[in-house]
Amino acid sequence: MTASPQVPAATAPDRAATVTRTVLAVVGVLAVVVFALSSPFFLSVDNLVNLLDDIAVTGILAVPVTFLVMSGHVDLSVGAVAAFTGIVVGATAPEVGLPVAVLLGVATGAVVGLVNGLVVTVGGVDSLATTFAAMALLRGLAYWVPSGLAVAVSGFRALGGAGPVLGLSVPTLVFAGLAVLGGALSVTAVGRDARAVGALPAATRLDAPRERRWVLGLFVVTGLAAALDGLVRTSQLGTGLPTSATGVEVVVLAAVLFGGGRLGGGRGSVGGTVLAVAVVAVIDNGLSLANVTAYAAQVFHAALLVLALVLDRSRRRPRRSAARRAAARAAASGAGAGAGGADGSGAEAVGAGGAGAAVRAVAADGAADAAVDPAALDGRVDAEAGR
Repeated sequence: MTASPQVPAATAPDRAATVTRTVLAVVGVLAVVVFALSSPFFLSVDNLVNLLDDIAVTGILAVPVTFLVMSGHVDLSVGAVAAFTGIVVGATAPEVGLPVAVLLGVATGAVVGLVNGLVVTVGGVDSLATTFAAMALLRGLAYWVPSGLAVAVSGFRALGGAGPVLGLSVPTLVFAGLAVLGGALSVTAVGRDARAVGALPAATRLDAPRERRWVLGLFVVTGLAAALDGLVRTSQLGTGLPTSATGVEVVVLAAVLFGGGRLGGGRGSVGGTVLAVAVVAVIDNGLSLANVTAYAAQVFHAALLVLALVLDRSRRRPRRSAARRAAARAAASGAGAGAGGADGSGAEAVGAGGAGAAVRAVAADGAADAAVDPAALDGRVDAEAGR
């Protein structure tokens, strides 16, 4: 991988993310206490199993998306991929048999991830726009292929039933394994490389072939995870539904950001993401027991995403503002020193001081985002020096 800025281990944004995760944990504990006191069914075995399943079907998507966000990209198509995978399995199983249909479903996720990755890395299209278009396309296909109807998948219960360990369901065990693997990878070269790619300036993030291959691979893995999630959902219900996983991308992105990820890239925490997914699932479950409608839950999820985006922005603002204030003071100091010259040298000093302050301002701004774009630096220095 090309040379990239080192991501500091303990910075202000990291501390802010730690505070956010602490607040999340407190909110989660309070939610458990409140719902346990308000509903006798909340702590029942059946409800806890359902709660773990809810965490699993969202978490299976959230773990790989965490690595994508680390690299400075997002994938909004994961829910639509999950839904279309179920439709593919249900539509093809009667013709080719269930095993082949499952393989076709997995291949669907891989192909979608590959196409998304190629459009982003080779086509240079923003990942948000790319995956939003993929989401619309696949959700439309999920409705169009079965004419808007559910597609029954008989005999496919392997991924939806109880597992062999402690009576936990297969989805819960799959998610637990994926979370442990993702957490381990995030502290190895895999996580460091993902953060390093995300820490590069957006304009140069995909310049090197190795970085393009890395991001492409992350999109493929995310597509595979979305297909797996679709298989799990289909196995749980015995049916492929066009409406399956509707809106899950909102919860996934909010969880990644609340967990410590940053839309600009360079940061992310698998553990934080898992915590956020669990807290949201607990609140959803409690609201469901309180007979709150699914439509209200959608409003809740949207509000969570808005809050997560605001927090993501606020984590960067203090450092950038401080950098600008320091640059302004330096520019004023340089101008004052230059004004003392009586033979015209003062004007030159002012110009030099202004240019130097511009360099420091741009460099400080870039440091807050973990990198400086050389082209932007030159342009802003020239503009300041010409004033």
